[in-house]
Order: sequence, then structure tokens, then C-alpha cells
Amino acid sequence: MEYLKFLLIGIVGGTASGFFGIGGGIIMIPLLVYLVGVELKAATAMSMVQIVFSSISGTLFNYFQKTINFKYSAYFGVSAAAFSFLGSYLTKYVPNLAIKIIYLFAVTAALILFFLRRKIENKNLAGSEVRFYKIMPVGAAAGFTAGLLGVGGGFIFVPALLFFCSLPIKIAVGTSLGAIIFVSIPGVIGKVISVDFDVVLAIAIGIGAVGGSKLGTYLNRKVNSKIIRIFFALLLLAMITRVAIDLLNH
Repeated sequence: MEYLKFLLIGIVGGTASGFFGIGGGIIMIPLLVYLVGVELKAATAMSMVQIVFSSISGTLFNYFQKTINFKYSAYFGVSAAAFSFLGSYLTKYVPNLAIKIIYLFAVTAALILFFLRRKIENKNLAGSEVRFYKIMPVGAAAGFTAGLLGVGGGFIFVPALLFFCSLPIKIAVGTSLGAIIFVSIPGVIGKVISVDFDVVLAIAIGIGAVGGSKLGTYLNRKVNSKIIRIFFALLLLAMITRVAIDLLNH
């Protein structure tokens, strides 16, 4: 029964991953902490394992649907990979309260960046070249934050791809999943070294995430782009509200 519960959590996180182009961690961590009572640092590690499964499967699904730009996946992913390991390894030295505060600031920044995208919607930037050195600081910040929090970084990657690269929302979603692969593997290594967690339960979450990722990718293809944007913004607002309430109660 315990494994089934974690499998279902994986399905939920994987569906969010495929639908929004995120690793699923911003949903996974609150579910693990608030729903099943997993300790926060262990939750970040289990979430990162799930992200490996969901990002790889989600990238494959998007490849077959031709909704991914591998060049930008590599740009963001390579710049984020080393910093993902660093953030993951340093998790054990960071107090739980500080992790929640960083989480709150990261999701708030992603929401602001998402809405700033509207300022360039009328500009024809779709064919413009984005230099690696311009993307690298964004990737590094996203990678460190992702590693520390046990998230894929997609909630930062998707707005960044919209804002800096002017990609259509559905291409940004697939491209973000490709970048998350680069982040998740060193992130898992850092978590295994530094955090105590149940690896078997984490794998159960990951298996559920594969099926969920396929479902989320399918829904992304069927749902109107404007609806995806609205749901993505609402998801970020919900996460900000939940963590802010938790911090106030603390």
C-alpha cells in the first residue's frame, strides 16, 4: 500500500512535468512533505530521482511530437549541470527554513519572468540567435536552485525560454524537459552523497512519473496554448501561497 501511494504521487508529478515542461518537483515536494509527511531534505532527494525518470521520458515524447529545440536544451542544460550538483551537495548544510525561503523566492521570480514575457510578445524574435554567454547565468542560477530544492528547474526554464528565446509555449515546454535531463543526473548524484532517503520509494515515484509524463505530454498537445499559460501561472501562484502560509505559521 505504501508503494502504491508513492506511485500515485509520481503519476501526479509526472503529469505536471509533461504538461508544463517542468521536472515536477514544485508539485512533488509539497505532496511528499504535506501529504505523506516525508522530511523536507529527503523529499528534495526523492523528487530529484523522480525528475530523472520524468524528464527523460518527457523529452522522448516531445521528440516524437517535434516540440523540442535541442540547441536551447543543451545551452540551458550544460550551464546548469555543474551548479545542480553543487546545490544538491550543499543541501545537507542548509536549514529547512532557508530551503523554504529560497523555494518561495525562486517560484516568485519565475512567475515575474513569466509575466514579463508579455512585453515582447509583439516583437518578432522567433528567428533571432541567442548567445550561450547570455543564457549561461540563467542556467547556472536555475541549476543551483534546482539542485538545492530537488526540482528540475523547469519552472525557471520555461519562462526563460519564453522571455529570452521567444519560443512558442509548447516548444518551450519540450525544450525545458530536454534541459532538465542535464540538471537531474548530477542533482541525483549530489543528493545520494549528501542526503538520507528511501531509494526504493523514490524509484516507485519515478516509475509513476513515466506514465504521468506521457499523459501530461499528450494533454499538452491537445490543450490550447493560452490555457497552458493560465494553468502554469495558477500553479506558480498556488505554490507561492502554500509556502508563504507555511513560513508565516513557522
